[in-house]
Amino acid sequence: MSNTNPANNRLINALSERKSAGLLRALVSVDQLADFCSNDYLGLAKNRELAKQIFEDIQIWLSAQDQNSPINGSTGSRLISGNHSYMEDFESKCAALHQAPAALLFSSGFEANLGLIASLTQKEHVIFCDKLLHASLIDGLRLSPAERRIFKHNDLTDLVHLLEQYPLETIKWVVVESIYSMDGDVAPLQELVALKATYNFELIVDEAHAGGVYGPNGAGLCVELGIQDSIFARVITFGKAWGNAGAVVLGSEELRTYLINFARPFIYSTAPTPHHVLSLHTAMSFVAKADAERISLLANIHHFRSLQTAAEWGDSQTAIQTFFVTGNEEVRAKAAKAQAAGFAVKPIVFPTVPKGKERIRITLTASTSQEAMQRLIHTLESNA
Repeated sequence: MSNTNPANNRLINALSERKSAGLLRALVSVDQLADFCSNDYLGLAKNRELAKQIFEDIQIWLSAQDQNSPINGSTGSRLISGNHSYMEDFESKCAALHQAPAALLFSSGFEANLGLIASLTQKEHVIFCDKLLHASLIDGLRLSPAERRIFKHNDLTDLVHLLEQYPLETIKWVVVESIYSMDGDVAPLQELVALKATYNFELIVDEAHAGGVYGPNGAGLCVELGIQDSIFARVITFGKAWGNAGAVVLGSEELRTYLINFARPFIYSTAPTPHHVLSLHTAMSFVAKADAERISLLANIHHFRSLQTAAEWGDSQTAIQTFFVTGNEEVRAKAAKAQAAGFAVKPIVFPTVPKGKERIRITLTASTSQEAMQRLIHTLESNA
């Protein structure tokens, strides 16, 4: 009998092809390197005071539970047995923080975007999406029965050209990110809101890289700009500035109820554990009070940009900075040099980004040291 396994051979061949193309991914730890690749913008993922407070808050909550209370797991999806008062309390307070009528908690930002886009948009609708949307939004679009039109990145002229091809009565959605994860550039949110009245569309904004960083109490860029009431749905994730995991979709009470009924990732997923939700509740208070960290982050961004001298740097004004190195092998070599010098940076290669736009993606945090910034820039700008 042959020992060949066609199914496993297909995996081997696919991995071999990816390795030959220089695109094979692997899991590595960067804990011992200076952090320039995480999204821990406020430093809360490493904040020991927050960790201690989470532990204490969980102990207080635990002491108040009776013998029939689930204390380790949620026990099921929220529509079956996994809905508990501490979850709805967190959602209510999270909505208030972000100046939204309601919030619905998902286990991850990916699930939130997937469930929102796939369930909300219908066959007779048209979705207009920025070319550089995150993979979670793209996968939601792939699952949606709506017609999909892609406009050039942050190009309102191209968007208007597409919008003008449809009658006003057509239900239309425009999907953008407030801050884009690869280039760190900002969507023209106020201009998009201004276009709504003329072209009759609803706006969905993923605030993954803005939540916690911008706005009063870290409520996001939409709140900072005062346009939150003009946005149909916002997504705030907790795996970045919040230093945790999960996400909420913010919107009307009707949107929340709709997602409870139609968003499959919400309906069919086990609810987050008590420890997860309680830790989010504690983290929320830290985020709301983290004005000093937000000021430090903005100061670090300004300082980092002031040190740049090479033409290879992008022009981002946010915590996401880019150093362009053309070619997959070339950008990998440059990243390896930086890693050997003690810096946690990652190369972003084609096809994740367009050919010729390969880059080292750098993220800054409130706790990034000026000395480390200076050394990293010297390492990257050096041709040696």
